[in-house]
Amino acid sequence: MLISKEVVISAICYEVGQSVSITDLVGEGVTLGDAKQLLEQGVVRVSVLQHPLSQSMERCILRSLAAADIAASDIDAVILATESFGYLFDDKGHAVVGPFRDTRNQIFAFLHSLGIRKASVSCATYGACANLLHSFLMAEALINKDLSRNALIIVGEKFGATGARLMPEAVSIAGDGAAACIVSATQKGDPRAFRLRYVGNAPYKQFTAADDRAKALLEMFRAMRNAAADCYDACALSPQAFRWILLGDYNALTSLTHGKLLGFSPDRIFMKNVGQFGHIPFDPLINLTKLASDDLVRSTDQVLVFLCGPVSCGAIALQAL
Repeated sequence: MLISKEVVISAICYEVGQSVSITDLVGEGVTLGDAKQLLEQGVVRVSVLQHPLSQSMERCILRSLAAADIAASDIDAVILATESFGYLFDDKGHAVVGPFRDTRNQIFAFLHSLGIRKASVSCATYGACANLLHSFLMAEALINKDLSRNALIIVGEKFGATGARLMPEAVSIAGDGAAACIVSATQKGDPRAFRLRYVGNAPYKQFTAADDRAKALLEMFRAMRNAAADCYDACALSPQAFRWILLGDYNALTSLTHGKLLGFSPDRIFMKNVGQFGHIPFDPLINLTKLASDDLVRSTDQVLVFLCGPVSCGAIALQAL
């Protein structure tokens, strides 16, 4: 979707949990073989939250509002991106989340307590690791249709049993954390902002359980290349115009392999956080913050972000402001 008006992402704030060494997880649902494989791929630590997800979300929201220099009452749209409904308000989670209406109403009350009392509220959940991309699609549409002036995106994930964190198909481990940012038609307060130039979405050809992993990976790469090509065409830019690409922080080898297949040299693949937090579905927001705080992007630099979910992936073209 070509962005028809200026749409800006600003005031990105995030919080991760306690940094736990992969070796400390051995015997708690992680085998010695699992740990060895992760360490060989550069995955050395994982983020583990010790409290309900909503507590981290609240701190991120308040910091984001302060960075944008706007009041909670200025937020007129909220987009929540999460799969971790059982851990939003309960640190132990639930084997079965109760009636979804109850969880939804708790979210409404949570936002009301923060002063966000006149905003539409949406949720992205089925995209999994692509939920953030779907959130940006929704926010961009609201801004372009003049249905929102300041959209707040809140993302967060938390896992329970250590063994449930393992992602054997990706040779990675899932980490906990939360983040928030403001999407609006103008830059808000924080000078570390990015213009949203294009958001593309590319569904996979669906697989069956009988399909082998190699076939699934080839299909994912095909979709990623298509999403990237859409960005190049929409922005009238060549791949060489992008200073950085941000990929999901699964492991070092995966980042380098994906980058190479997409035509990017290692010096343009941002990898400073790979292996430090585990894979957090919103890790592009963490990486954008790191790029800005370390002065690795200059005004007008182009950044290409990839997010891959279970049934689709996408690419987001950004320009540093």
